[in-house]
Amino acid sequence: MPAKSNILLGLVVGVSCLLIGFALSTLAYRYHYMRVPGPGLIERMNRELNLTPAQRDRIGDILRDTRFKVTQARQDFEHRRHELFWNGLGEIRGVLTPEQQTIFDRDFTQPWAHRGHGGGDGAGHMPPAAGAPPPAPAQPPSAPQN
Repeated sequence: MPAKSNILLGLVVGVSCLLIGFALSTLAYRYHYMRVPGPGLIERMNRELNLTPAQRDRIGDILRDTRFKVTQARQDFEHRRHELFWNGLGEIRGVLTPEQQTIFDRDFTQPWAHRGHGGGDGAGHMPPAAGAPPPAPAQPPSAPQN
């Protein structure tokens, strides 16, 4: 009896390991931690187009430069997207009374501030948004003197 349960346990552990390995490798390929085996683009172009060494070098330079530009554009886009998002929240905050702002800061900015998504100060307080109306003053301004 114990030998049968040991074999069954070993089988369950083995299948579990295979499934976990499959899932992890799938994620690694999906998120580009691992590359799909096979020749790269330059090697394929060289084989199919019969490139000269100068062409291969130039194409490699172009691909590296393009990859850098795409990465930079993606980072710029993410930065701009976060900036627009926080500016929008700042504009919403500017419409609210001081009491509402306190609740807004506590309940509506926390999920994004804690995830490191932008302009909160870590305590859930919004940065002043560009173009947002300033918060209402605590006391009305005195009448202008002539």
